[in-house]
Amino acid sequence: MLEIGSGVYTSSQLSAGVRDRIWAVLDEWFVGLPDSSIVMVWRDPSTPAGQGLRVLGTPPIDLVELDGIIVARKRRTTDN
Repeated sequence: MLEIGSGVYTSSQLSAGVRDRIWAVLDEWFVGLPDSSIVMVWRDPSTPAGQGLRVLGTPPIDLVELDGIIVARKRRTTDN
């Protein structure tokens, strides 16, 4: 996998088995990490959006499906 940014990794040909093993390790490591999140996205032709998605924690954005595509939406901050 290539690290294309700080903590951002990519691979164009990662098998499902390798992806599952990576996720299992991330799931073990994630325990006890406050205020953090891990998002894994991969090509999945069996889904309407063509993307599979797994999330650990709460990302600082909302991941929503819009017309069959998973998009990231920034959360609005409100001034009271």
